[in-house]
Amino acid sequence: MSTQEIGSTRERILLTAREMFSARSYRATSMREIAERVGITKPSLYHHFRSKAEILDSLISAPIDELAAAVEAAADDGSDLGEIRTGVLRGCVDVMVTHREVMALLLRDASVYTDQTAQLVSRTLDIVQRATDLLAGPDAGWRDRLRATQAFAAATDPIAHFPDPPEAELRAELLAGASAILGLDLQQARAWNTSPRVFS
Repeated sequence: MSTQEIGSTRERILLTAREMFSARSYRATSMREIAERVGITKPSLYHHFRSKAEILDSLISAPIDELAAAVEAAADDGSDLGEIRTGVLRGCVDVMVTHREVMALLLRDASVYTDQTAQLVSRTLDIVQRATDLLAGPDAGWRDRLRATQAFAAATDPIAHFPDPPEAELRAELLAGASAILGLDLQQARAWNTSPRVFS
């Protein structure tokens, strides 16, 4: 089997697994079913991925890396709290909307939280904490931290429930809602460039 064929098979496995995890849940999807849907044998599937957890990790790792990069870019680029908040919200919304099918797994499918995925989940929670700390600002009281947590949730969680709206419109509404919680300028939020940025 050529390198190109291996890459193509791997991509088909990931695409199929993503669709099946989204439609049925992570737990309800077996390696045998993934192999059958892709049209390969189960041993061939195990040649590419040692476990279902490894497939999930391959699906989610890149978006999680992008989310971390977006949060750190906001911290590095912002000169004041308003700019940092804007950067965090825009960056997180960009990543969540761009990868909404995969990221929705983390938000709506409790079966992804297993011993095998604990490291990935822990890293995700660390990124969320970093984002909410930046949204709250330095020396934040509990009310500021509460609003920051609410704003982050408003910017990210709805993607699990809205798979169909056009990306630009969904991005704009998520930004507007999260901005309102933090008291940021709603007109400015709606006027932000709604094309996604690339983080790596």
